Amino acid sequence: MGFTTGLFGGITLTTSILYLSLSLHQRNRAVQSLYLRQQAHILTSLVEEPSPASAVRSRVDHDEREDDPRRPRESLVEAVKDRWNDEVESAVKWVYNVDWASVRVGVEGAVAEAWSKAFREVEGSSGKGKT
Repeated sequence: MGFTTGLFGGITLTTSILYLSLSLHQRNRAVQSLYLRQQAHILTSLVEEPSPASAVRSRVDHDEREDDPRRPRESLVEAVKDRWNDEVESAVKWVYNVDWASVRVGVEGAVAEAWSKAFREVEGSSGKGKT
């Protein structure tokens, strides 16, 4: 590789990496700015009571604004999160509503039956070997 080719290759690589880094940084800052604006809007709407005129205006603005944090977002990720939360909630309710005393009695009975059956088989097989 010649001097000129190496020089231009290095400059191209360096400027490409610099451009991609700055582009990523700019996008991250834009997203952070959006999140901060949404949080500030939520906090302001919670603290201040709107006047009747601003309530009508905010309803119109609310319908027109796409970055409103109160607007429900329908996406596959959100649907999966909702489904997961429903499953966890139903599992917790099931665990909470189980009569654990009856489960304990049932398990103890099954273990006692298996234990006695195992020892009957051991006694039966040891008795046959002696005669």
